[in-house]
Amino acid sequence: MKSVRVPLLAALLIVALTAPSAFAQAPTPKVTINGLFDQVTAMGRNFYDGNLARDNDREWYARTRFRPDFTFEVGRVKAVLGLEIDLQYGQGGPNDGGFPGNNTGTAGGVLNVVGGNVQNSNSGCKNNSNGCLDLNTDVGGMIEIKWIYTEFPLTGKDSVMPFIPVETIARAGGQPWGSLANYKVVYANGDFAGVSAVTTFAPNLKTNVAFVMIEDQLAGGNRAAATTRTSRGKDYAIIVSPEITPYKGLDIKPLYSYLHADGLTSGTARHSVINLRFVGGGGTNSALANGGCQTAAAACAAAGNAGDSTNQEERHTIGFDMRWRMGPFGFDPSVMYQWGTSDHQAVRTNGQVGRVEADMSSWLVDLIGSFTAGPLLLEARGVYTPGNKARDNLARSIRYYQPLSMDGNWWAGWGGILGSGVDYFNGSLLTNQGRFIGYDRYGSARLALRGTYHITPAFAVWGIASPSWTAEKVDTDTGATPGLGAGSTSRTTVSDRSWVEGDSRYIGTETDLGITWRFAPNAAFDLEGSYLFAGAALGTAELLNGVHTRRDPNDAYQLAARVRFAF
Repeated sequence: MKSVRVPLLAALLIVALTAPSAFAQAPTPKVTINGLFDQVTAMGRNFYDGNLARDNDREWYARTRFRPDFTFEVGRVKAVLGLEIDLQYGQGGPNDGGFPGNNTGTAGGVLNVVGGNVQNSNSGCKNNSNGCLDLNTDVGGMIEIKWIYTEFPLTGKDSVMPFIPVETIARAGGQPWGSLANYKVVYANGDFAGVSAVTTFAPNLKTNVAFVMIEDQLAGGNRAAATTRTSRGKDYAIIVSPEITPYKGLDIKPLYSYLHADGLTSGTARHSVINLRFVGGGGTNSALANGGCQTAAAACAAAGNAGDSTNQEERHTIGFDMRWRMGPFGFDPSVMYQWGTSDHQAVRTNGQVGRVEADMSSWLVDLIGSFTAGPLLLEARGVYTPGNKARDNLARSIRYYQPLSMDGNWWAGWGGILGSGVDYFNGSLLTNQGRFIGYDRYGSARLALRGTYHITPAFAVWGIASPSWTAEKVDTDTGATPGLGAGSTSRTTVSDRSWVEGDSRYIGTETDLGITWRFAPNAAFDLEGSYLFAGAALGTAELLNGVHTRRDPNDAYQLAARVRFAF
């Protein structure tokens, strides 16, 4: 019996030693790089500062964008590092923009600081660029990190939780939205930090869940008084969005999103517009309106840069996004409804300053229809979202729609001035609707027709006509915030005649003509001309020698060209 045990134990030992190496043999690691180079030039007039009544803003500039993504893969686990570099041609500020002069990240060597807040730290170069290429083109400190995430199986076979049979692919880190929330850019677009998970229950059914960290609060950050603390609170959003395909050609994507914000929050998530009854008479996302000051005194109003995180906003958004294809016809409807509450420091009806809660309620309808006939594609788009009247007290009622993050891409491809076109740095500078959909507090009502004809598979011509209105009349007895290339975030108070009544809904009509020529593999040349016939709603007012003076808007134009190489 003893002689049998020895060979048996030896055999088991050999199996035990060799099995782990067989099971642990990892797939071959793989690294891939993809991305694009854009070379863009554009010239235009009268839409850069948000004020069409002043038509001396004009430019002709050029820039480069390099956007590489590095993907590191081992089996089904991968990590992605996405970088971005945006550089303007030529010196743009009082300093040369070269290394090491701007290695602090301040292009052109200029910091514009107002009340402790950096208004435009990139004021030396083109808005959204990292720096300027001067004669020696030595530029330092200019690389942006766009994506930095790990993707891995959370449930299913060979996952963190293999005992759950359905497959879930999770991501953790800085990542793109993709289609987590919507197909069309109507609620969440761009990038965010957090975690997400896509669970596939069947080929025609999956769910998307995302936890978005907007602003975080570190230990001790909330210990000081509201006017001196460093923390702005813990702001986050939760998104649940299933994807259902009842049959081929029809995709339905319901959405529920919850946003919580303490005091001041990201200017992307909250559209800040002026309200005279806020402390300081500033915007809904200003430090004073969220600062915890119990008096309107100047000394108190000048403090509170971090705001008071006990002023809170609870925002809910539900809706659906849909894609329907049937032969040559296409239909892409999006419907959203939003409600909640938002606290601000404001003047109450009794004249005292304190916390006031605003009721939030709004909705959005965005419809696209298309028809294809051989090389011809015809598309029509209609959008409506309500807004507030000029004299509404936004401390009590907010009726304009607020997306979580648009990244400037709403209405992309539907216009170069009121949308985002070939030069996507300049898109929507005039009205800022690429970030917030509605114009100021007034909502939006838009129509657009777009036609594209492919003369050859590689060469296409296209045109757009798009009239635009607001849901409520714009008070043109207000100014428009000059953004030095950053766009107009809000209409501004000029005198006691501001915010009394609305005057016009007509923003204007934009027309665009363009070509796309795919002249080589992975390379394309785009050319776009845009002209805005300005409407009366874009008129402004100002004080001249103490006299309230109204100014009519002037038309605007832009010509942009781009060479794109994708790899």
